[in-house]
Amino acid sequence: MKLNLLGIDDQMQKEVFQIKRVLDIDFDISGETVYVYKLNEEDELDIEVERGIIKYKNKHHLFRAISLYAQNEGDEKLRIKEKQKIKYIGPMIDVSRNCVYKVDKLKDIIVSLSILGFNQMMLYTEDTYEIENLPYFGYLRGKYSSYELKEIDDFAESLGIEVIPCIQTLAHLKQTLKWEYAKDIKDTEDVLLVGNKKTYDFIETMIRSLRMCFKSNKIHIGMDEAFDLGRGRYLDQNGYTHHYKIMVEHLKEVCRICDFYEFKPMMWDDMFFRTGSPNGFYYDQDAVISEEVVNSIPENLSLVYWDYYHKESDIYRKFFEIRKVFDKKVIFAGGIWKWSGIVPCYDQTFKSMNEAMIVCKEKGIDEVIITAWGDDGDETPIDTILPGLILFSQHTYSDKVNMKCISEKCKFITKLNLENFFELQNLDKIEDGDSENLRFVNPSKYLLYQDILLGAFDKHIEKLVKDKGTKFLELHYSNLSEKLLEIADKNEVYYDMYKLYSDLAKVLSIKATIGLKIRTFYKNKDRYKLKQICELELKNLLIKIDNLQNSFRRLWYKECKGQGFEVIDIRLGGVKSRVVSTLYRLESYIREDIDIIEELEEDLLMYNCVNAEKSNQINLNRYKDIATQNIISW
Repeated sequence: MKLNLLGIDDQMQKEVFQIKRVLDIDFDISGETVYVYKLNEEDELDIEVERGIIKYKNKHHLFRAISLYAQNEGDEKLRIKEKQKIKYIGPMIDVSRNCVYKVDKLKDIIVSLSILGFNQMMLYTEDTYEIENLPYFGYLRGKYSSYELKEIDDFAESLGIEVIPCIQTLAHLKQTLKWEYAKDIKDTEDVLLVGNKKTYDFIETMIRSLRMCFKSNKIHIGMDEAFDLGRGRYLDQNGYTHHYKIMVEHLKEVCRICDFYEFKPMMWDDMFFRTGSPNGFYYDQDAVISEEVVNSIPENLSLVYWDYYHKESDIYRKFFEIRKVFDKKVIFAGGIWKWSGIVPCYDQTFKSMNEAMIVCKEKGIDEVIITAWGDDGDETPIDTILPGLILFSQHTYSDKVNMKCISEKCKFITKLNLENFFELQNLDKIEDGDSENLRFVNPSKYLLYQDILLGAFDKHIEKLVKDKGTKFLELHYSNLSEKLLEIADKNEVYYDMYKLYSDLAKVLSIKATIGLKIRTFYKNKDRYKLKQICELELKNLLIKIDNLQNSFRRLWYKECKGQGFEVIDIRLGGVKSRVVSTLYRLESYIREDIDIIEELEEDLLMYNCVNAEKSNQINLNRYKDIATQNIISW
């Protein structure tokens, strides 16, 4: 489509041209003439679009309006009126779990956010940003330089998006606290030492560095899940003090520093909320927050309620109601499930976040953070969040949301059907009981990384194999691999991502059941069948793992800084190496060099108890717990 936009100055024309990074739109005087008008702040609507006319209130509204115009190309009856229901909304991109996106990739993401009508973005940086005179902070982690952060901030501002720094000022700092420079500011391996002047000098240096990079007056200071606060060097120096009292002391000092640098802080509210539960459970619907706790919260602090689990709107209503006692602004943080393994979980995202957003609008919540965590190595590609972003954007500008509108928007932006994205979930949906994956089971991860000989998760697929046959999973993953490759071949932009998933399915077509086969033939002392497995399956598996690693490598280095991929290499390299060792063990047994294979002598157990009536699959996302049940490090 070609558009000739009239009514905007040369600078804004340049900014609008950035849309071409993600949409097939040309801006040229030979294009369809569209008159652009800016609405007044007092106008009720934020966006009005009709044939030949675009009206917008704020800059991010203009970018959304242009995309709406292009999406409805040729519609002579075009008439769209929108009002933004959530005042501030946008994603929090995790760049602390090994994957630090290149600036150019972030610019593509920012353009996508602008055409969806978002107006803010957070970068979750534990230690992946530059701090003056602290070279070991983020050392070898791919941290952003101050120059890069300014470039990101400037680019986002030009598209109407506010970039908000999102850091940690208490816990989740293990990766940097391991260095010698941090010995005096460390309570435990993950938590800062409260009450120490050097700690606050360190935090002030953090915040001063961020003040120099970002224009926003908001900052997210983290402070969640500090479970071992006060139980390390603090305990040695001060004796036992209740962790809540320690946190409040620390929080007041951090807020003072934020105030000095003209930042308005927000923090995850779980450490407050847990005080109201007898067992410290964050999602306790009977929690009672004491007046002492309420009065201890600094006046200039906003609280962030994070919840991406519940699937009933009444539960969200209940938790918003309980939080009224704080008498403070409550920000809601939902999420797009890209952290439960290698595969996104759209079923859980759409079910939980649809209910959450309905309640946010009902309760007048004016700020929403869309988390996109990257737990355990950030193995899920960032572009998988697009369907979730579309869900949130439709809620932001519509009273009611339906899958048809989401699917149409997905097709317009990505040139892929929503079903093409949802197809990825079939890497995890291997049992009828998980046809809608609302338990976010992730066999694609644990079947990939589990050891073939030890078979820690083989018991979880044993019944499936028994009920549906030994070929069921092989065919499931083989057919899925072909489907994903067909999608890849249809779309150049997402080719590398779908090729990665196609190659993962090929690996799983062999690896998912090979451990059970080996164990069965070993128990039957069938050396001939074991020899066939060595020649026909294990050697083929090595080739398929190589292909997967190459696909992963190609996508990672295209979108992310190089630091962090060594972890993927170690993991997949480990899988390959264990296949080689399995060959060695089996061939030794086949030649009768050995009488037994100790790894195959032990009876298998369930890794975790599950509701076996529905499905034997589980959710486990820690590589170190999947790959071995022995000590991987100390």
